[in-house]
Amino acid sequence: MTRTTKIIVRAFALTALWTACLVEGRGAAPVAPPRGGRVGWARLVTPGPAWDVHNDRDLVLASFIRRETNLNIDLVSHTVDAGNLAELCAYPFIYVKDLWHITDAGDLRNIQEYLRRGGFICVDPCKGALNNAREAEAFPRKLAEWFTRLLPGCAVRELLGDHEIFRCYFTVSVDDLFPPDLLAQGVPKPPRIGMQGVFLGERMVAVICDSGLECAWPEAQQRAPGCKQMLVNIYVYAMTHATEVAAQPP
Repeated sequence: MTRTTKIIVRAFALTALWTACLVEGRGAAPVAPPRGGRVGWARLVTPGPAWDVHNDRDLVLASFIRRETNLNIDLVSHTVDAGNLAELCAYPFIYVKDLWHITDAGDLRNIQEYLRRGGFICVDPCKGALNNAREAEAFPRKLAEWFTRLLPGCAVRELLGDHEIFRCYFTVSVDDLFPPDLLAQGVPKPPRIGMQGVFLGERMVAVICDSGLECAWPEAQQRAPGCKQMLVNIYVYAMTHATEVAAQPP
C-alpha cells in the first residue's frame, strides 16, 4: 500500500468515526458532512481583526493538497463560529490565525469539547498582523497560556526536528522554510522551524506555528514551497491521528 493510499484509507476511516463522534450523550444531532466529504477544513472566525487575513490562500492550499496527496479535499472555503459546537464538529481540522481574542465562556467550552472529541486546531499567525518583533516573540507564549487555561492538564512543548509531523508526508526542515536565496537577502534563519504541539495525554490536539506559514505566498515567495509542504504535513498528521480517538465518548 502506497503512502497516498494509506492516507486516503485513514481519511475515509476518519469520516465514519468523526460522524459517530458527533452523536454524544447530551443529545447533539449529527451534522451533515461538508461538500466534498469529511476530508476538509474550516477557518475559525474570531473577534480578532486578522482572523480572515490571507483567506484567499485557503483554496490555493486545498488545491495543493488535492494535487499532491490525491485526497478528495473540499475546494469550498468554509468558516465556523466558536459559538456553535455542531458547526465546529463538522470539521476534524480547523485553521485559525489567533485564539486569545476568544474569551466568551460558551465559546471556550465549545472549543474545549471539540478538541476533547478528537478535533484538531492549527494556529498560524500572519506575521504582518503582529505589530513588532516583541509581539511576534510573545505569540507562542500567549497561545500556550491560552491553551493551558482552556485544557487544564495539557502540555505545550516544542516540536523538534525528529517529530513525525516533519516527515509524515513531505520531509521538511528549516532549510525548506528559509531557503538560501532568502537568507542572501538578509532574512535571519531561525534555529528550528518554530512549532509547538498542544498535548492531551499522548494525543496532540493543536499546533502553534511561530513563522506564519500561510503568509509565505503574498509576502515571501521563496518560502512558499516549503510552507505549503509543512501545512500539508500538519493536515495529514491531524487526519491520520484522529482516527484512534474520534469515536471515543466525551
